[in-house]
Amino acid sequence: MVNMTLDDNEKIECENENLVRRHVPENPYNYTKLELAERKKALIDMHRDYPTLPVSWLEMVYDFNKNTPEDEVNAIINEGRWESPGQFSELPNK
Repeated sequence: MVNMTLDDNEKIECENENLVRRHVPENPYNYTKLELAERKKALIDMHRDYPTLPVSWLEMVYDFNKNTPEDEVNAIINEGRWESPGQFSELPNK
């Protein structure tokens, strides 16, 4: 039997030395367990409503909306800040 130590100092006893560690999802925004559950539910609903969009886009939209101040999101919507090409977008030659 082999004793292994994980990153969070938990010990595991196993019979096989060739263990594959379980995947731990990244949490760059440090969501709590409740916030992760809300995010998961919101992403399921968004995927149901927008089935042709990639899940990564839906995740990006959720995270942006959740982590950006509400007044900035409202300014983007109301002032049409994102309706014109970005500064790095190539404009078509006329």
